[in-house]
Amino acid sequence: MDRRSFMKHSAGIAAVGGLASAVHATTTPAHEVTPAVKVTWLGASSLQIEFNGYTLLADPCFGEGENAFVMGDPNEMFDLAKGPNIKTHARNTPLRRTKLRPPNSVILSHAHEDHFDQAAARELAHDIPIILPPFDVAKIAGFGFTGLDPIDWNETRKIAAGSGNIEITALPAFHSETPQIAEILGKGNGYWITFSIGDWSRSIYWTGDTFGTQQVTDTTTAMGRPDLMIAHVGGVGTTGALGKISMDADDLLPFVATIQPKQILPVHHTTYDLFLEPIADLMAHNTDGALPLDVLASGSSLLLD
Repeated sequence: MDRRSFMKHSAGIAAVGGLASAVHATTTPAHEVTPAVKVTWLGASSLQIEFNGYTLLADPCFGEGENAFVMGDPNEMFDLAKGPNIKTHARNTPLRRTKLRPPNSVILSHAHEDHFDQAAARELAHDIPIILPPFDVAKIAGFGFTGLDPIDWNETRKIAAGSGNIEITALPAFHSETPQIAEILGKGNGYWITFSIGDWSRSIYWTGDTFGTQQVTDTTTAMGRPDLMIAHVGGVGTTGALGKISMDADDLLPFVATIQPKQILPVHHTTYDLFLEPIADLMAHNTDGALPLDVLASGSSLLLD
């Protein structure tokens, strides 16, 4: 079985216009305002991150309704040699399209269709800059995208955002704690993202689909203590042939204890039935408020200032 097509939809994707289909957003000049990073959760692992006039769109998924996207189902049992049953998946929560801004660039943790769906492939301008894992370049290029910037673990990119800067470093991410399953699913990225203007800076650690393995925690703690940890949870795959391929609450808690983030934003829950563990299970671990947990409704934002 081709690892790259393991969770790939079977139909082709048409390149038609939509969000940012004509002109990319341009960075607007910063005025005399207090620096801040605005993070909007759009459902699943999709995020809109705004800083000093620059908009970064992460893991875009725009499909809605009963047939939101097409992908294999990792929660089912199947023959690993043949791959999963390819089917449509419903979105349970609406996409708050009124919250969307034309993005300056896109960043992908990896290219499974619950992280970059068929609707996003149609709607995004095909020359928009995309930072992504090297493993996924061929797949995304096959959809017609041309502005691809592959970034491997420990590599860094810098983006000018008006008078400020965004620095993005790719970090290890392991989609499974079983090496053979992680290889099948492909090499994805986590990211450490630093936003700065002058002496002011804030940092985000976006985990991607990973577990807190020794390599992940060693690499991440070397970056420092993040102001915000955006963690992919949901306990995907627990009932399927792959085993668990995203963290649940029991996986996240020791990870958080090591990373020591100032805030935690859990994503990758609720939006799709793929996400088996309700977010209430994580919240139940925090009845005493000891975790710096921010649980957002889809379309809501938090501010790092």
